[in-house]
Amino acid sequence: MPDSLSIRQARRLALAAQGLSGTRARRPASAASLGAALGRVGAVQIDSVNVVARSHELTLAARAGAHDPAAFDRLVYRRRAGFEQWGHAASFLPVESFRWFLPRMHAVRVESGKWFLKARSRHPEWYPRVLERIRAEGPLAASAFREPDDARRGPWWDWAPAKAVLEDLFAQGVLLVHDRVRFERRYDLAERVLPGALEEPVPSQEEAALALTVLAARALGVATAADLADYYRLTAAETRLALAEATASGLLRQVEVEGWGRPAYLPADARVPGRVQHPPLLLSPFDSLVWSRERTERLFGFRYILELYVPPARRRHGYYTMPVLAGGRLVARVDPKFDRPTGRLLLRGVIVEDGVPEAEAVASVAAAAGLLAAHLGAGAVEPDEAVPAARARPLRAALADTGVPALPAVAGSSRGAAR
Repeated sequence: MPDSLSIRQARRLALAAQGLSGTRARRPASAASLGAALGRVGAVQIDSVNVVARSHELTLAARAGAHDPAAFDRLVYRRRAGFEQWGHAASFLPVESFRWFLPRMHAVRVESGKWFLKARSRHPEWYPRVLERIRAEGPLAASAFREPDDARRGPWWDWAPAKAVLEDLFAQGVLLVHDRVRFERRYDLAERVLPGALEEPVPSQEEAALALTVLAARALGVATAADLADYYRLTAAETRLALAEATASGLLRQVEVEGWGRPAYLPADARVPGRVQHPPLLLSPFDSLVWSRERTERLFGFRYILELYVPPARRRHGYYTMPVLAGGRLVARVDPKFDRPTGRLLLRGVIVEDGVPEAEAVASVAAAAGLLAAHLGAGAVEPDEAVPAARARPLRAALADTGVPALPAVAGSSRGAAR
């Protein structure tokens, strides 16, 4: 392994480490494939937005291929191959890493500054009430504690007392997620969810930070100290000490990456792939390849801004813009929507990145949309009227070439200028 890497080598390392190389099976992905994808990335972010599919489904589909979401639920909630906890935001994590999060959970028990922890002073009476009911009745969701005259609550900052208490106990590791029903968490006592894992010795915070830093390096392929800290949300101080230990003990090695201007780190046994092949893919906005927007720009030259919470009139790219990965580059961005009543995958906006040939980008978008449609069970893919006619026509042709039904243009629809 050289002491310096070109940006192309860094990309190949990153894509291989993230499990994005290789072909995708034509049959639905097995539980083993889904488990391998979870183990490879080390954390799959959970998000409630469902305009296309839940983000964790998209992240898994990009690596394992089309699959039944219930298969992953069974893997996590029945076979207990994974668990939910605060990893990189709310995440599914491999059960093998559970012990490395114990110091974080235990530290929450003495914290008081986080917003949901304020429930301890505001609603102390709810803690025994919640625990007694779960101990007696088994797994319960926050909705099970709703009083008949409770007004329906809004977003997280307007949580009911029981929900805030449940989330606090979950962050502490007193409760864990037993399963989800219609995406709502059902909580149970930790010792009933993962009894064996709780019997393991609790590592020190320093040991946990070292393990998580090395896991992050393996998941990222090559990364700066800030990238490694961000992956599992370690502090800069924790990461600095962990890197000193990891490099001194030969677990990680320091290298330079073209254009980065700061030290980078990779596993000591890493090898740069000669080539990385993968089908064109649409990536969730919460895919671990693009978690760090600064790293995404540094690695791919792709400036990515999620506009979910931007007022519609101010959006430049769309509501749920998904990057298109093709040929080891991010070549376009698409704002899709799965119209479930009609079974159509709508491409509400298609933007080609500067310097990417139009024909190459259109072919990549069509192939990536076809794979996504297969996972969703969509019967057709349709460029929206917002896609310029000069791009929509070849896109429909490319979709037809890939075997994906593409609906014809609506007569008289307005078209914008290509970008």
